[in-house]
Amino acid sequence: MQNFSPESHKSCMVCGDPRFNPQSLGLSFHALNQHQLSAELALGEQYQGYQGMLHGGMISTLLDAAMVHQLFRMGIQAYTAELKVRFVRPIALGSMMSLSAELLSERRGVYCLAGKIEVAGELAAKAQAKFICAAS
Repeated sequence: MQNFSPESHKSCMVCGDPRFNPQSLGLSFHALNQHQLSAELALGEQYQGYQGMLHGGMISTLLDAAMVHQLFRMGIQAYTAELKVRFVRPIALGSMMSLSAELLSERRGVYCLAGKIEVAGELAAKAQAKFICAAS
């Protein structure tokens, strides 16, 4: 696993360094190819929504994090401008999730990406998002 996070994310609740944010998931990603990365993780009851199920807000957060990390990997720091999430099926707490993201396109500093979460090889959630470059 590799951490593509810039210094500005050292306290991030998803990818941050636990030395700076003890509650961070400390999530790291690995490259699948030039335009795609992934990570595997399972989350416990502190991330519960409905009884025994992962909260939809956490699912959205994970998808957003995966997509922005694809940009970090490309040396781009960007803010989420739009995020559309489709919840395909509930995710049981403790399930091993495969989280991935890929760059779809770039035009005039607007980056379009897609992300997905699979559990046991089945699609559980997917997202598309637009990101804009952060000011230097």
